[in-house]
Amino acid sequence: MGKLQGQSSFFRPGPPAKPGEAYKPIIDFLLNEIRGRTVIDLGGGEGAYSLELSRAGYDVVVADINPESLKVAAENGLNTRLLQPGEFLGDGVADTVMLIEVLEHVPDPKAFLQSAMAAARKRVVFTLPCTEDFDSLFRLGLSYAHVAVSDHLWHFSFQEMKQMLDSLGKPYTLRMGDFLFPHVSMALVREHFRGPFGFMAALPVRIANRLGLVPRRIPSRFYGYIDVS
Repeated sequence: MGKLQGQSSFFRPGPPAKPGEAYKPIIDFLLNEIRGRTVIDLGGGEGAYSLELSRAGYDVVVADINPESLKVAAENGLNTRLLQPGEFLGDGVADTVMLIEVLEHVPDPKAFLQSAMAAARKRVVFTLPCTEDFDSLFRLGLSYAHVAVSDHLWHFSFQEMKQMLDSLGKPYTLRMGDFLFPHVSMALVREHFRGPFGFMAALPVRIANRLGLVPRRIPSRFYGYIDVS
């Protein structure tokens, strides 16, 4: 699947999450789905999500190939491990291995998942961008940050992800989330009508959404886990 381009100024590429700026739905997902006490944050960068888990009482190690990112993680009190490209973590080194927005960057996502599964004693948890409704995004002229970033090697539909996970031979859960609409509808209205006018203009959409009257469209993220024990 090719790169998605668009004309909207609403969606912009951005760097990985900085410590203190982790995305709350992903934090909630991790807190619900991590098993055991020890966690390897594989490809965790500066440790935005590891920091949240550490504060929640988990024993977390940030493992990454970027020494500058790990320096920031260490400055925030996190344990770190510098990896060489392609280096194997080892067998059964943590209860849970988490891959937050990582699989889209690696040359062989299946092999990377298998490596993470070998390193986990209980579970691998992951999130990554979803391009299930690629055609609609293209027709609407929209591109969101996770697709527009140029270093993404893979764009997965639900069926493509399911086929890869099926081939691993372990129980798993996969769901789509972070639907762009109606979120985008409200945000674009607020962007067009500045200040209190934007809030008031978006209010009917917000109310209809709370009442369940606005259908959710175009998922932007996969949430999943693989049970290895």
